[in-house]
Amino acid sequence: MSGGAEKRRGSDGRGNASSPMLAPTTSSQRLLRRKSQCGNWFTRKCFHAAYYYLDDPPHHPNAPQVDWEVPVKIGDEIRAAVPVNEFAKHVASLHADGDIGFSREYEAIQNECISDDLPCEHSHHPENKRKNRYLNITAYDHSRVHLHPTPGQKKNLDYINANFIDGYQKAHAFIGTQGPLPDTFDCFWRMIWEQRVAIIVMITNLVERGRRKCDMYWPKDGVETYGVIQVKLIEEEVMSTYTVRTLQIKHLKLKKKKQCNTEKLVYQYHYTNWPDHGTPDHPLPVLNFVKKSSAANPAEAGPIVVHCSAGVGRTGTYIVLDAMLKQIQQKSIVNVFGFLRHIRAQRNFLVQTEEQYIFLHDALVEAIASGETNLASDQVEELRNCTPYLEQQYKNIIQFQPKDIHIASAMKQVNSIKNRGAIFPIEGSRVHLTPKPGEDGSDYINASWLHGFRRLRDFIVTQHPMAHTIKDFWQMVWDHNAQTVVLLSSLDDINFAQFWPDEATPIESDHYRVKYLNKTNKSDYVTRDFVIQSIQDDYELTVKMLHCPSWPEMSNPNSIYDFIVDVHERCNDYRNGPIVIVDRYGGAQACTFCAISSLAIEMEYCSTANVYQYAKLYHNKRPGVWTSSEDIRVIYNILSFLPGNLNLLKRTALRTEFEDVTTATPDLYSKICSNGNVPQHIILQQQQLLQQQQYQQHQQQQQLQLQLQQQQPLALAQAQPQPQPQTQIQTTRSHSELNETASNTPSNTNPSLLPISSLLPPTVVPTSNTSTPTPQPAPPISPSPSPPTVQLKLQSPPSPSQRDMPSPSGTATTGTATPTPTSTSTPTPNIIPTASPTNLTHTNANFHTVTNNAAHLVNNELTPMLDDLNFEQHQQQQMLALMQQQTQLQQQYNMHHHNHNANAVAGELLTPTTTPDSTTTTTTNATTMNNNVTTAAATDAQNLDIVG
Repeated sequence: MSGGAEKRRGSDGRGNASSPMLAPTTSSQRLLRRKSQCGNWFTRKCFHAAYYYLDDPPHHPNAPQVDWEVPVKIGDEIRAAVPVNEFAKHVASLHADGDIGFSREYEAIQNECISDDLPCEHSHHPENKRKNRYLNITAYDHSRVHLHPTPGQKKNLDYINANFIDGYQKAHAFIGTQGPLPDTFDCFWRMIWEQRVAIIVMITNLVERGRRKCDMYWPKDGVETYGVIQVKLIEEEVMSTYTVRTLQIKHLKLKKKKQCNTEKLVYQYHYTNWPDHGTPDHPLPVLNFVKKSSAANPAEAGPIVVHCSAGVGRTGTYIVLDAMLKQIQQKSIVNVFGFLRHIRAQRNFLVQTEEQYIFLHDALVEAIASGETNLASDQVEELRNCTPYLEQQYKNIIQFQPKDIHIASAMKQVNSIKNRGAIFPIEGSRVHLTPKPGEDGSDYINASWLHGFRRLRDFIVTQHPMAHTIKDFWQMVWDHNAQTVVLLSSLDDINFAQFWPDEATPIESDHYRVKYLNKTNKSDYVTRDFVIQSIQDDYELTVKMLHCPSWPEMSNPNSIYDFIVDVHERCNDYRNGPIVIVDRYGGAQACTFCAISSLAIEMEYCSTANVYQYAKLYHNKRPGVWTSSEDIRVIYNILSFLPGNLNLLKRTALRTEFEDVTTATPDLYSKICSNGNVPQHIILQQQQLLQQQQYQQHQQQQQLQLQLQQQQPLALAQAQPQPQPQTQIQTTRSHSELNETASNTPSNTNPSLLPISSLLPPTVVPTSNTSTPTPQPAPPISPSPSPPTVQLKLQSPPSPSQRDMPSPSGTATTGTATPTPTSTSTPTPNIIPTASPTNLTHTNANFHTVTNNAAHLVNNELTPMLDDLNFEQHQQQQMLALMQQQTQLQQQYNMHHHNHNANAVAGELLTPTTTPDSTTTTTTNATTMNNNVTTAAATDAQNLDIVG
């Protein structure tokens, strides 16, 4: 048993910490018996308070003991540590033949863990099952974390789904656990207190792909109390790939004494950029996160708590990366296979997929090649003149070479004329424009998203607009709410001409108008102000352009940072959009500005700069921006003159967005730009509100129908005093005519401003070709008076010649319309108002020509209502086709045109799948999914939690 494990035991040095009191000697037992005769005063006084500071219980006697650094023979192959200088070659061999080597290694680990069959009886105990997020993710008994009993606790409640996991040459370096459930918040924070945890590593978002992955176990603002632990949010720093929260925790049941503290600080490192499915695109941000979070743990603190959703996939990946980075540093060897075998005996399913296993190896290859890239300010100044170092970094930075598939859009013939040079945006990071229907390539512009210190989409880097792409440029600014444009290219009258409007001639398109406002001259640059106005409504966007053609060769180094500070100044109505950076080809000048701007904030936050990471990721998103190692040297040179009083950290501060739809900012496009997607819980809530609005509209239609039905007999009686012979008229409109009528229905809302889904029925179900019975009306959401239900029989429309010919008698008589069963391929409408006995003649399928004014008036009012009801019941198949045709337009709809259309955005991004009458059920299901309070997930985490 290791010395580290001994030190982590109880304060008596013998490791007896599994009970509320330390194991006493014989004399101590006698003393306790004497004291117990006088009551429990001695026990309460001497042991209860101190027990909260005892360490974890000792190892279970059946715990597997494995020396993971010793070579092991699996099958016919011997697995051993690999020297650092041979590791890249070793990984390449595992990648050969479709990653067959990785498959064999991972399968061997999987089979070995299955054969171990370690007990986890406490996880299966009936009282503990509800504390497990997933049924098949349990905590081994021998390594599980025991919660300490609280004063006055009547029964033993020591279970939490968490295990101690070893690190590199350190026993119990980590605690791997699941994402806390609402029922286990108090247990989680008790564990944090009792194990003296200082660092919590969270590697999941609360909701991913519409599934609840973790519940929010910390306060959004202010103070929350979880059992006996009070948690206060002190500070939150949001960065592009992770967020750091400073939390103050306080034990409410401990009396404050000199020898013990009742308060402590805990730091939560929350990685927010692990994709919903699979592994990250590039290992550099993950490696940076692992190094920063692991180094933040004080030497005297307890284990680092690591959790994702189930606490196995991404949790295991983090722990293996940390251990291997330390092994590389100390011994210059790597043994991923051996270490993973070792820790899998401490918690099940660690590193849950073969894809994660491959990612581990690729990340370590990158770590070995790049070395330590977080540099202090003195190192930055020292290395700027080290040519061999810069040349090696440049070689590693430009290692990625794009293939045709990576730049497919840029290489299209229709788009090739929109590119100035040989720098093209990669597909995964190119900026999309709102497409024009039927126009191929209308969504393309030579522009790329680049990350900054704060957001994944902090910058748009693009080339100087050409004469035929000027409107595309302003469309991009308009589409993405960009309010700051940085122009770094100098102008000429031939190739790089002015692309902004003059005071007298604005730039106009079908959707917006760009107007010039004013100009201000600064020492090294010029600022111009513009306003972009919507053609369709009163929405407008203010834009500031800062033109600095001398960048980065300015009058003095301080001017460079003055310019950067001016760029990051926010106007009063700032909408959180990206900063657009323009140079001649969207190359080195623009990317240098993005890197310097981001690194200056990073230096202010953590006193280190990772030039290599920014330069390499910028190249991977826009290959060709760096032409030589001198481009990298420029970044080092400018950073070496960084002043210490920029306050960029405060100027650019963001808050993590956990708002629901009622408190969300109107501009939801900023959520897309900052996170890459709209949070699923916001989409769900917007969908529910949309369904409620549809239900209200349905109720209003029913009320209008009732009013018309009540008014119609009187109006017809006044218009037709003489009784006429009565004949039954049967009219049915075809699907295409119903579509036409629905599209021609007058409305007070401009349809161009609404998403397609707002015009579609809530549910689209293809109709059958066979006879369909009349559908039964769905039960209403809430009790409401229902109008009498009557039906109007419909038949096939008359031929064109019949529509043009009047009735032989000039009028047609009708009798009372009665429901008649029919056998057609379309369902009969549920609720259709029928006119009272009167003199009605419909001479065409759209009910526009009638034989008397009263019938004309009534039917003009009834037609939109009839169209809506028939549209919902009859047009399922046609609307499905229409939705498929309009999918691209829905996704690209320009959401920032209308602040009041925030609720309609959900209709564009996610087509509703429930009818208004099912709102109650939807709300109940959503609440059940989000809360996840008392029922354990009856789903295999291997499927639901494929990334941990």
